[in-house]
Amino acid sequence: MRIKCVLFNIEDTLYDATMQINMARLNSIKAMIEAGLPADLQNTYDSLEEIVKEYGPNYNRHFDRLLERLGLKWNPRVIAAGVIAYRETSAAYLKPYPDTVPVLLKLRESGYTLGAISEGLAVKQWQKLTQLGIQHLFHHLITSEEIGEDRVTIKLFKKILSQLKVTPKETLFVGNKLDTDISSANQLSIVSARIRKGKFKTEEPSSPNMTPKYEISRLSELIQILEETK
Repeated sequence: MRIKCVLFNIEDTLYDATMQINMARLNSIKAMIEAGLPADLQNTYDSLEEIVKEYGPNYNRHFDRLLERLGLKWNPRVIAAGVIAYRETSAAYLKPYPDTVPVLLKLRESGYTLGAISEGLAVKQWQKLTQLGIQHLFHHLITSEEIGEDRVTIKLFKKILSQLKVTPKETLFVGNKLDTDISSANQLSIVSARIRKGKFKTEEPSSPNMTPKYEISRLSELIQILEETK
């Protein structure tokens, strides 16, 4: 059956989220040290990573918990420096991959329906698409928050397929996580394409459900795949 719809995850699929997050955290700690935080850069970075993993990325008191973890008193000046550096660095690195916009435009011009899925908060994910300058190219976005979950699941795929009025066999999905993105798509018989980018790019499938139909290293390779499925 001919592919009519192309779905994308957002982070590390449409832009380099791994680089963005790593640099934002690193620069925030540097700014906090410059503001008076008596701590070592690497050890503090490692502590922040642990805190984010423990509390989740949408928690809004990471730096408060960081000072506690380091055995330091609450210091609003230091925390403010970290927040400002994080926001400024995050915005600076929130740029689409070089081929993201050309590929999305090509797909829209070719008549494909485009959708996006993502774990996280709906407003936050729409904010990313808007700052990337590509929000107008998508027909719909569904996030895990909107289905009461915290990760990409089969339920999330079913929801967006229903909203876009397409079947799994008419849909190609592009994502970078094998255990959530690719596995969920495969279980619904959606054509899956794994893009090897970001923090999970070296992971290998550990089960048939996690094995994508296609593997790509850049989004521009999708054009040839779609030509082959016609």
